[in-house]
Amino acid sequence: MEHEDKIYNMLKCEHCGYTFVAPYQKDCICRNCNLFSIKMFRFMYGKYNLFTEVGPKDLKIESKKNINRTKKKKIPKIEPKALKVLSKKKKKIPKNLFFYGIVSKERIPIYYNNKKSKYILELTNNLDYISTSILSGTLDKMLIIFGNKENVGEKKLIARFFEKNGVIHILIGNFSDKDSDWIFNQISWFFNDMIHKDKINIKKLAEIDKRQISIKINIFLNYIEEAVELKVKFEKPNFNYIDNWLRLDYFGISSETVGVISLLLDKEDVLKFGKQKQFELDSENNNSKEEREKKEFEINDFRESVLTAKIEAIIAIILGNMKGYPRWISVKSGFQKYRFLSFKKLENQFFLYCITEGNIEKLKSLESFLDKHLVDVVSNKFTSSLKIFNEMKSKIRDVIETIPERKYY
Repeated sequence: MEHEDKIYNMLKCEHCGYTFVAPYQKDCICRNCNLFSIKMFRFMYGKYNLFTEVGPKDLKIESKKNINRTKKKKIPKIEPKALKVLSKKKKKIPKNLFFYGIVSKERIPIYYNNKKSKYILELTNNLDYISTSILSGTLDKMLIIFGNKENVGEKKLIARFFEKNGVIHILIGNFSDKDSDWIFNQISWFFNDMIHKDKINIKKLAEIDKRQISIKINIFLNYIEEAVELKVKFEKPNFNYIDNWLRLDYFGISSETVGVISLLLDKEDVLKFGKQKQFELDSENNNSKEEREKKEFEINDFRESVLTAKIEAIIAIILGNMKGYPRWISVKSGFQKYRFLSFKKLENQFFLYCITEGNIEKLKSLESFLDKHLVDVVSNKFTSSLKIFNEMKSKIRDVIETIPERKYY
């Protein structure tokens, strides 16, 4: 009992030094600093029990103070076997975690747990650029669909994004919003603490720094796997909508990443294209009404071309690397306000993509409306002639302008 009393007194948070008092929290979260405690986790569960004399076989992340205390008690030092396992075997990745990565806003790759999915870091930077420059918001989520509708093995995964201190964290897997936020908080704290203690400059990352970051985060991810309640069933993202409609601001169609229809409907300049220098209209009063209308048409056409090119670049990266495609990408534009870049796979290798704002649950209603008018142009494969697509573009523009505020319910 005397030995156990000493262990209880040693049970302190490794982050803030807070002494844990029974009853202990099952989620192993420190009540003082609200961070996940590995010490508490080891104490609470099985093979990491602090009463085990030989201690855990996995790598211990401990402070120098604890190491010195261990030496005084003359407990045999245990070599971290996790490092050896990493070099011989494949990295242990949580079963419901498809990908975790970290990239700087300046496009410097910092960490990824799967080399085959490294391209997601570059994709994230592109999505972040579109979110801020085109959709005027903060990158939030992306729904990815693997396989076809006819395929029984169709799989859905949510990619979530979290930005802190000029660094973007990416989490892809079957996690609830609550668990994802918790994982982001724990890993971002661990990452920032590691960068600070090891004096690593992420703007000038050496290979030895990348390896050090990779090893430590891989090990920490394994602890997170056992600590968080993983979700096997796919869950809908937890959006709290203010609006009961979805407004269409832009839509386009591409065939094998070649744009065939591009229609910008944002007359209110919600997307703030008019404030960008390359899209500004000359304010010369000498121009006639016809000249100004012609100039406006040319600038609008240029806006559509630029927007289409950026969207096609995104889908080309995803289709070229994934066996699937993004269903939608959400951008947070305000309190409970979201903009979406959505994609729908059509027949004959056509893709429909839309920029919308409001309630994503109304997306099917909007797409059903567009499908009715697009059926004639997508029923056959693209043959390089744009005539039929240009005609359809004009017809659809006229129809959409009759819908009040372009809102679908």
